[in-house]
Amino acid sequence: MSVRTIVVGVDGSEVAARAVEWTAEVAGLLGARVIAVHSFQPLDHLGESPPPYDFAQIERAVTALLEGEWTAALAGVEHECKVLHGAPFECLLDAAQDAGADLVVVGTRGHSLLRGLALGSTATKLLHTSGLPVTVVPPHER
Repeated sequence: MSVRTIVVGVDGSEVAARAVEWTAEVAGLLGARVIAVHSFQPLDHLGESPPPYDFAQIERAVTALLEGEWTAALAGVEHECKVLHGAPFECLLDAAQDAGADLVVVGTRGHSLLRGLALGSTATKLLHTSGLPVTVVPPHER
């Protein structure tokens, strides 16, 4: 099996940054292209700006982070960034299916720790239902 397209989940967390770094290294070695996906859920970003909330403005700010700081490690590989609306699991799965991805990469836990504990983590859902190889990157190098 060859890996030509990798989808990586990005949410601005430290574990997502490690997943992006790992993905950049692997994609560089394999000559694969990368699709960096952020699941935009406006309520997750309310604490980042004062009221009144302009969700379009918040989404533009998140998109700028995704296309810049959050994916800086991908500078040496072919990549694109996508901000999708919905639950992280659904966004990653949709992006992977749309792109015909060969691999999905996620960090162990992103910003949604409490929600992940209550509903099951994105990584766990992908492992059990995606039908694709999934790499789960730990928070720290061992």
